[in-house]
Amino acid sequence: MHLAGGGRGRGPRRPTTAPGRGLRPGPAARLTRVEDALALHELVARYALAVDDRDWGTLRGLFTADAVFAGIAERVEGRDAVVDYLARRLAASGPTAHSPHAHVLDRGAPGEATGTVSMHAEQAIDGTAMVLAFRYSDAYRREEGRWRFRSRRLRFLYAVPAADYPTAVTDQLALRFPGAAPRPAQLGPWAGA
Repeated sequence: MHLAGGGRGRGPRRPTTAPGRGLRPGPAARLTRVEDALALHELVARYALAVDDRDWGTLRGLFTADAVFAGIAERVEGRDAVVDYLARRLAASGPTAHSPHAHVLDRGAPGEATGTVSMHAEQAIDGTAMVLAFRYSDAYRREEGRWRFRSRRLRFLYAVPAADYPTAVTDQLALRFPGAAPRPAQLGPWAGA
């Protein structure tokens, strides 16, 4: 085993391998991982801002040509179909505020990754002020030096009129979209109940 450090003034010797993991990646590989993670966090933030600004051109550039988006009621394929779907869904909304929170990443093959993003949003749907908590299950691909969404799957913890917010996490029927029958959450302890 090769030992790092241990020379005068360099501190204790540390193995360059972790038990059961083989050699640790070198500094360049670790830096690339950090840069990729930051780029993916920025991709998620750009998505939220582009949706809120209805900036369809920017949004289009965030997806791969073969992207898939699975919304609450529909699954669409292809970059243009994804952007058209989002534009249709937001046409009846006033201003929106999408706020990404936790973002967990898992590496895949080179140039690929998956992630889960928790989010909240405020928006009006058919004139009703709504508060929403949801997650995206994402697949990402690096193309032409940029990370893009390969797929996004949307699932809700709750979506309720703002006036009903106090019951959002206490009512099993936590999906209460205007004009639709209440349904169970897609996440959490009552998912599918």
